[in-house]
Amino acid sequence: MLVYHAISDLDGDPVLAEHSVPPDRFAEQLDVLERRGWNFVDLDTVVATVNGGNGELPERAVLVTFDDAYEDLRDEACPILEQREIPAVAFAVAGQMGGTNEWDLQHGAEELNLLCPDGLREIAERGVEVGSHAVSHRLLTEVPSAELDRELSGSADRLDAIGLSRPRAFAYPFGQWNEQVADAVRDAGYEVAFTVDRGAVEPDSDPYALPRFAVHADDTGHKLHLKLLTARWRHALRDAWHRFRA
Repeated sequence: MLVYHAISDLDGDPVLAEHSVPPDRFAEQLDVLERRGWNFVDLDTVVATVNGGNGELPERAVLVTFDDAYEDLRDEACPILEQREIPAVAFAVAGQMGGTNEWDLQHGAEELNLLCPDGLREIAERGVEVGSHAVSHRLLTEVPSAELDRELSGSADRLDAIGLSRPRAFAYPFGQWNEQVADAVRDAGYEVAFTVDRGAVEPDSDPYALPRFAVHADDTGHKLHLKLLTARWRHALRDAWHRFRA
């Protein structure tokens, strides 16, 4: 599972440079993975596999996901995905639709626009399923228990209210979660939830702690291919390999 953020060249930004991927590099990454035999799957396949349904992930399966749902997802990423007929999932911050990345600005990041309701409906029509990234992008492990449902069910309610399918997938803001938060996500009606922990999704993976590989600006297609090949390695061995490659 891959997680992208901005599909933009933000070189020089003190916060977002590492987590942004220029459009030409994004296209190159997808093309290399396809040439190397990776199979792009949709959320249906992942949900059916980890929830004991009839789904079965093919060899070298990849799901493309985007956190935050910036405007460049519609303007830059969607055309690239459409040309290659690659499905994807985008996790929207439901309380900031049409707003900006306020959670990054306090750290000196560039202000980026988030998709408004019309933009989210457009990407959904173009093959990108919209999931939830909570209402406010708060660190959920620090949210009082009494407020968790507002972040989780409230997010689904807002996305449903603008005419989208009620979200079945959730991505933890900042990738941070614990058992209490995961239980609350399940109780809010989501079928799966994604972390940013490295690893591979297996049929017996916890549906509410699915790992994803963060894609960075300096990841060439070949480097990303190697990252995915090592997804099932033990953490210490995998980290040593990545240090060696760097």
